[in-house]
Amino acid sequence: MRTIRLLCVLLLACAACTSKPASTPCAEGFTCSTLHVALDHSSGLDLRVIAADNTDAPRGVLLVLTGGPGQPAIPTLRNNVNPDVRREYRLVMFDQRGTGSNGINCPALQETVGGSDFLTPPAEAVDQCAKQLGSSAGYFGTPDTVDDIEQLRQYLKVDQLTLDGTSYGSFTAEQYALKYPDHVQALVLDSVVPHKGFNPMGVDLMAATSGVLRAACQPCTTDPVADLAWLVDHGTSGTDLVEMLSVSSLNSVNPTLKGIPAALHAARDGDDAVLKELIQRTTSKGLSYDELSAGLHMATLCSDLRFPWTGKPDRQTALDEAVRRLDPKRLYPYNVATAREQLMIQGCLRWPADRVSTYPSSQELLPRTLILHGSNDLFCPLDWSRWEQAHAKAAQLIVIPGSGHSVQRDPRGQDAVRKFLLQ
Repeated sequence: MRTIRLLCVLLLACAACTSKPASTPCAEGFTCSTLHVALDHSSGLDLRVIAADNTDAPRGVLLVLTGGPGQPAIPTLRNNVNPDVRREYRLVMFDQRGTGSNGINCPALQETVGGSDFLTPPAEAVDQCAKQLGSSAGYFGTPDTVDDIEQLRQYLKVDQLTLDGTSYGSFTAEQYALKYPDHVQALVLDSVVPHKGFNPMGVDLMAATSGVLRAACQPCTTDPVADLAWLVDHGTSGTDLVEMLSVSSLNSVNPTLKGIPAALHAARDGDDAVLKELIQRTTSKGLSYDELSAGLHMATLCSDLRFPWTGKPDRQTALDEAVRRLDPKRLYPYNVATAREQLMIQGCLRWPADRVSTYPSSQELLPRTLILHGSNDLFCPLDWSRWEQAHAKAAQLIVIPGSGHSVQRDPRGQDAVRKFLLQ
């Protein structure tokens, strides 16, 4: 995806003022501005916004929501929105709270895990980040971003939004649609995170790995699943392998998973050079905070998700009990250690629980919805998209064979979105 560097003039806008926030032209055909929102009871944030200049677009505003959580919008203007769609809709993006060049920068955490969902974070890095955020640590949950979107809708002076969210962005879009259904025209959900949340131990993803690996390994003379299980059982880090496979499944990296079964088998036979190179190359660790903020990632996940210790005084005991209840067969080809040591568990185990996200009581998406999923996605299991379709009033699910995570980077996904949005 081509990156357009945007040089926006950031002008402060007071939340108590009635005047329109100042704006300035930035990328060709777009205007940049800032939206001031409340952070907590004592301070605020200025969120950067970019909006196409076709304010009279016949089908209204298309708000594109980025993933992570922790990925900004302003530094990279998506060009994988079909030109026909861009003519019919006014494309809008914004840097969600805690993201971008003015976002959360926890240096130690950023250096050790980057934008990863899986790598085990050092305890001291987690503690430093929580201390840095202080009392604001609990104000970066998805419900806070949902209310920022509602404020953005009012700023844009439109009655309804069409929301297009990828990965975590799909979760944000779903939560907005559940809370403000009358203000949603349609939804595009790409590589779905289900609105009910998910098991933070990664059980669903581990259970789905076998089917994806075997389907991608056709024809194959070896069993990549058995090879992966053998490596995990013989000392290779399960979290490193989950990270490698998930990042590889991105449509911008290696959605066909080409070469991975051979690398797993070679490592099992004693030649792990290619596998080690893959693990080093396909990682989120090198991302800087303005590409995907590790601090925002941690703050949002720890507020949003429900953990074994949620509501219990002794976190470690509650976690130990939950680990004992895990079914090793469901984790295969990974193991219990992989579930226990990944980022969401070990990071959030230490994160302050001052404020836990609350969600709308409604459990059905009402707007017209398109759900996209790649058959080789190893970030979000296909079952998540199937669950979301079952809990939507009018949802179409399209599975793109051989595609990976972030389906709109695949021309087949872009075409499906064009047909849906222009019908």
